[in-house]
Amino acid sequence: MKLRFEKNSLRYRLRKSEIEQLTHKGFVKDSIAFPATIFSYELHVSDVLDPITTLVDNTLITNIPLGIATEWINTDEVGIYHVIHLNNDQTLEIAIEKDFPCENDSDEDKKDTFTELAEKSGKNEIC
Repeated sequence: MKLRFEKNSLRYRLRKSEIEQLTHKGFVKDSIAFPATIFSYELHVSDVLDPITTLVDNTLITNIPLGIATEWINTDEVGIYHVIHLNNDQTLEIAIEKDFPCENDSDEDKKDTFTELAEKSGKNEIC
């Protein structure tokens, strides 16, 4: 699972195998080791009404509603997009997307990406 931060936005990119895990286990997680700690990030399907993200003890957890997750997983829909309004007039944008292959990355294993959706939408240049 890939995670990208930019300003007040989070973007998750999931491969086919990770979406399978999300379907069967209800969550997928990964982590990054730092010299003094480990940062973990998780995506869960749960009973929430809207996507929500929290940060607790070096773990970023995003919960997505079951109905929204099911539709996204079982269709050609590329992503789930949601904006959380924060208390200080700021927003946090969340994007959860199916991972497309990178045309310019010849070392990438493209078998686990959504090549068929990239070709269908003409977005095979998106990484």
